[in-house]
Amino acid sequence: MKNYILSFLKRGLIASVGGPIILAVIYFILGQKGVIETLTVGTVVKGIFTSVLLAFIAGGISMIYTVDKLQVAQAALIQSAVFYFDCIIIYLWNGWLPATAKAIAFFTVTFFVGFFLIWTVIYLIIRHRISKLNKQLNMQ
Repeated sequence: MKNYILSFLKRGLIASVGGPIILAVIYFILGQKGVIETLTVGTVVKGIFTSVLLAFIAGGISMIYTVDKLQVAQAALIQSAVFYFDCIIIYLWNGWLPATAKAIAFFTVTFFVGFFLIWTVIYLIIRHRISKLNKQLNMQ
């Protein structure tokens, strides 16, 4: 259990470096859409801390794939659930996502479709590499 916690912390700390970058992208998009024009110091500070927390949790939860007792599908479900709730809570708390049923439904569908597409691409790449390695092994 100790190794899982340490892995979570290590991965989370590495990923949290990207938190301010995530925040810059979010503020850029909101600015382009006309949602925000100016920011208070409190808004920026809250945004920095929460985006670092968002990245920390998102990076840390990737350790779920190191748990031997879990199948990949189970680990992916856990990762997607944790990451989804991480995003939705922080986005709503910061006002980056309107607290309306329509906005939350759109975000939810977009999130899970994106998550599925990303993992489908990863799966196909890994399957291709394994197939290539198997062919190389059979040639020897």
